[in-house]
Amino acid sequence: MKTLAIILAAGTGDRCGFDKLRDDRFGRPVLHRTMEKFQQCDAIDEILLVGPDKELQKSFPKISAVISGGKTRFQSLKCALDFLPSQENCRVLVHNGANPDVKISELKAALARPEKNLIFGFFSPNAVKKVVDGKVIDFLNPAEIFETQTPQISDLEMLKKAAKNFTGEPRDEAEILTAAGEDVFVFECSRVNEKVTDLSDFGPRFRIGVGEDSHRFAEKFSSEETLVLGGVKLDFPKKFDANSDGDVILHALANAILSAVGEGPLSDFADEMCTGGETNSQKYVERALDIAREKFENLEIENIAISLELEEPKLKPMHEKIVENLAQMLTIHPNQIGLSYTTGEKMRAAGVRARTEILLRIA
Repeated sequence: MKTLAIILAAGTGDRCGFDKLRDDRFGRPVLHRTMEKFQQCDAIDEILLVGPDKELQKSFPKISAVISGGKTRFQSLKCALDFLPSQENCRVLVHNGANPDVKISELKAALARPEKNLIFGFFSPNAVKKVVDGKVIDFLNPAEIFETQTPQISDLEMLKKAAKNFTGEPRDEAEILTAAGEDVFVFECSRVNEKVTDLSDFGPRFRIGVGEDSHRFAEKFSSEETLVLGGVKLDFPKKFDANSDGDVILHALANAILSAVGEGPLSDFADEMCTGGETNSQKYVERALDIAREKFENLEIENIAISLELEEPKLKPMHEKIVENLAQMLTIHPNQIGLSYTTGEKMRAAGVRARTEILLRIA
């Protein structure tokens, strides 16, 4: 028996305020994640994609055709069913492009079931009420409340006939098939398989960045010059050999921020700032954060881990001051910053090396 998947992806998601299927602000686009599951599932032979995404055929060879959809989900489904020729012994899965987290193992398990009509979803874990005009009029049994998701599985010829005879705007394939007198059964899937409807459904997303920097101590410097680490001036008789203040902690931090949002190195803009006379490394960090927030408006710093290799200066007496200064600079709590240091087995007598890792939360 042939198994065909219809992926409905003609909408753009007005409630999100952006194209929820194709926008990459949260990493891989939702539609790409969805298509990957059906491409990798060896129980599915062919995919019909309903939407404007013809270029996806290059990445997902199971796509046999890409067609235009309608203004509503049902209209898009009818476009797909009208496009498909009549085929005996063809099982069809209708799936929302906005359900990216369906599990391949569950697709296989559902297709192995004997029932002709099967819908994915889960039973409600909550107390459910029936409400009319803002007033509770009945108390429903959660064990009888099934929250429907996709895919919804049927026989192609059966679904074509049921959709042709249906009048109105159904909520899903289960309603179409039930109206045609067919029995519809449920397949209880994982709750991660939930449709992305609005911005809150994306949930928090995290991005990790890594940055490094190192500077040697200068052989010559004036008595007025100061060693700076973490934005703190240290009482130490050496200075970094650098055009700026050489603050390796802040340079590594700026690189980590830029790394987390997919940007290039600090030098892309810091060299020009330094040539223009800006030697305060805090300004480089501020610029890196500005760049990050231009890409992700609601970006928040979750935590920062900083590791230093150095023989001198001894940082333990300055530990709290450096951490508190960084926290104030970044508007976060000191307990969100970890600062550790090691001598590097006598390999760091000539300077300081910093490595920073940062976790950013994108609300």
